[in-house]
Amino acid sequence: MAQRGSWWRMADTKQMMERQRVLADFGALALRSDDLDAVLTEACSLVARALGCELAKILEVEDDGATLFVRAGVGWQPGVVGVVHLPMCERSSETYSIEAGVPVFTPNISKEDRFEFPRFLLDAGVVGIVNVPIFLPGGKAFGLLQVDSREAWSPGDDEIQFLRTYAAILGPVIDRLHKVHALKEATDRNRILLLELQHRIKNNIAAISSLVRKQIKTAKSADARAELAVVGERVEALSLVHEHVYASNRGDRLSLRTYATELLRRLLALHCQAGVRLEASIEEVDIASDTAIPLGLILNEFATNSLKHAFSADHTTGHPVIRIEAGLRDDRIWVHICDNGSGRTLQPPPKRGSGTGLALIAGLSQQIGARPNWCFENGTSLHLEFKRR
Repeated sequence: MAQRGSWWRMADTKQMMERQRVLADFGALALRSDDLDAVLTEACSLVARALGCELAKILEVEDDGATLFVRAGVGWQPGVVGVVHLPMCERSSETYSIEAGVPVFTPNISKEDRFEFPRFLLDAGVVGIVNVPIFLPGGKAFGLLQVDSREAWSPGDDEIQFLRTYAAILGPVIDRLHKVHALKEATDRNRILLLELQHRIKNNIAAISSLVRKQIKTAKSADARAELAVVGERVEALSLVHEHVYASNRGDRLSLRTYATELLRRLLALHCQAGVRLEASIEEVDIASDTAIPLGLILNEFATNSLKHAFSADHTTGHPVIRIEAGLRDDRIWVHICDNGSGRTLQPPPKRGSGTGLALIAGLSQQIGARPNWCFENGTSLHLEFKRR
């Protein structure tokens, strides 16, 4: 008798350790996976292993509140998991367990007169059943964990408590995965809406650009054509921002290096300035699109003025160059753009009579929280510094 008692204690210890291992394995899975169906299927597999049963399943209360759906399971013949819907009728053991909020077990369904059982259980050779309700945080019923045995089965208190603990863990896990899924759906929806919005903006900008080009062709004076060309270049700068935002797949942020370099390269190609070289030394910094738009227009204005006025044969020494440098320092972005053209007297640009470009740069700099710092020695340079958003 003493030896038998020792054997039973060893068996109980092994079972307890196995169930603790199952709880730990399920907890680890629940933390690393966002796939609800995979988590529920593994939950069934683990609980069946812990209790030495071949069959287990999780039933979910459907939106109508009157039907249970076999959401996950292990050991079942094809056509059960993901297929079967059960009515929540009065003589259903599942319904009784959910409404009572307690585990309900049937040692032998052939001798049970309280409940009626679905045909697929009989076809699978099920004899004993344990139903354990699963509740989400807040008390809403998700459904049931159901463990099935092909032998008569009267689970002990320790087994019932293990299943209650397991179901209590399942509830918050399912709730978290529901929220993850809802958040992903909302994020995907917002991403689609954002892409649609960006696409419409791009189309609108393209339409405006097309109208400007048509106006250039029909303008009667050279001055009007020149002014319209400047407007067209500004529209192109706006278009480039949205192209980069659209391509970056990062919401509203884009690479300053890629954006500024391409903007200036396009501008040089547009003006067909033979021999004007672009030199760029830009750190890998991302910027918000609402900063990129005014900054791009600033660079556009500076480079346009340089290409039009700085590189005359009388004043340019050496190879004509437009150079841009930028980086991040103490959470502030700095941008320095210069040319080696004719330059001008070292003084702040006058408020009047300096052309719309300088006035526009001053206004755009204010938008991004920067103060333009000009230098007109050995060419023209502009330094900006502003807080990174």
